Amino acid sequence: MNRREKRKQREYSYVKTFMRFSLIFLLFLVDLAIILVGSYLLNQYTVYLYAFIELLSIIVMIPLIASDRNAAYKLYWLGVALVLPIAGHAMYLFWGRSVINRKAHREIQRAIDKANECQIMNPELITKLSDEDADKGKIAKYLYNQQYPLYENTAVTYFEVGERFFEDVEEKLKLAEKYIFISFFIIADGSIWERYTEILEEKLSQGVKIYIMFDDTGSFMQMSDTSIKELKKKGFHVLIFNPVEKSYHRLFFNYRNHQKILVVDGKYAYTGGINISDRYANIISPYGHWKDTGLRLEGDAIYGLQLIFIGMWNASGGDIHIDDFSIEKQTIPGGTYCQPFADGPSNNPSNPAMDMFLHIISNARDHVNIMTPYLIIDDTMQDILCLTAKSGVKVRIITPGVPDKKIVRHLTVVHYGPLLRNGVEIYEYTPGFLHAKHCTNESSAIVGTINMDFRSFYTHFENGVWIPNGDVLKDIDDDFEKTIAVSKRITYEEWQNRPWIEKLLQAFLYFFKCHF
Repeated sequence: MNRREKRKQREYSYVKTFMRFSLIFLLFLVDLAIILVGSYLLNQYTVYLYAFIELLSIIVMIPLIASDRNAAYKLYWLGVALVLPIAGHAMYLFWGRSVINRKAHREIQRAIDKANECQIMNPELITKLSDEDADKGKIAKYLYNQQYPLYENTAVTYFEVGERFFEDVEEKLKLAEKYIFISFFIIADGSIWERYTEILEEKLSQGVKIYIMFDDTGSFMQMSDTSIKELKKKGFHVLIFNPVEKSYHRLFFNYRNHQKILVVDGKYAYTGGINISDRYANIISPYGHWKDTGLRLEGDAIYGLQLIFIGMWNASGGDIHIDDFSIEKQTIPGGTYCQPFADGPSNNPSNPAMDMFLHIISNARDHVNIMTPYLIIDDTMQDILCLTAKSGVKVRIITPGVPDKKIVRHLTVVHYGPLLRNGVEIYEYTPGFLHAKHCTNESSAIVGTINMDFRSFYTHFENGVWIPNGDVLKDIDDDFEKTIAVSKRITYEEWQNRPWIEKLLQAFLYFFKCHF
């Protein structure tokens, strides 16, 4: 079967995926309809209902207010209960309480913790970095206490576009001799995946063990059922994270694996914002030029990323024995410190992803540079950005000029106002869609999968790499300056004078921002 016939067969197999997601959506609507219709039918008992609602609010909403959940999350559910007095309470009881998904989260976290038990915890490195720079030592100690140790002897290579990232990955895949770990939010049928699968099939025939994991929702209508069957039939180990049909009734499908990790033989590891899809290499360009970035690690810190992959693989029903994939010690000329870390809803209220952004921003002395495709932040993040800017630090944020999701674009824009008013500079990438995810100051950087939005900070499983020094920091800053040069600066006056219909829509969407 030639490539054209394979592509045609895959196109037909998307129908099954579409029908599966459609059925899940319809079942969710049925659940919602039962709640709303039931609430309407009860309206005739107004007096009794009023007393019942008061009692229900005490039982349900007061514990919510007193909980340690995020303020935006609390306001969202309080608003739902206010707008829909009966149905809103029922919706919260069914879907809003943390206890609803506690068992599933506990099982996921158990697998993650078991993998992290194998992290190489070396407190002497923390002391060494603290002696060099006290502020960096504090950040390293924070991650260390989250079971993500500091590694040294690591070389970090930065890729400023997806094209370079994919070329480098292809080159390293060809060198594999023992194993390959692949985990992405999106793996999409297309020319890149076809090239990769040809290499992977050859490596499989040579005895290389290959593990492939992708997110069910992320790869919706992008990875066909035919492609998945072909991979499994040929002997690849394949896992789909959190199939939506298993958990739609309790909204657990809301929790996605947004991590992006690729490891070859423990010698090379990749991460960043890039997914495996032709649009990330600008082979197809529905949103103008797609700007994304990534990292390659060589050396000790690879083990940190590898354990993050293994933890999520085993949390998804797999069974990888860590001892079977040990990493040989390499001497890396010019190697530096590096600290991979991960985060997700299963470890709430601990929140390393957001905390690391707060650390980078609050520790800045000269500047903060941020690239993010979405800017949907809570009051805590907004306040620290504004405070840092008002303290004389230059804070610059680049968002997309061409959106991939118009609703999310409106939510991003509505968050510009308070930031601009307090001195934060905001730019929009004019050539197209910017999908890169960085947060840097003058002395360190975070690069990874973390967007500056509610989902990345609270509902998605994410990963990142904190880089406290090294020549790669200059490469990241240089790329930021080049990106600023082709971006348009947004002024506060321009933001104030946007059309009233946009203001109205954005104000409405703001209420639901916890779900975008």
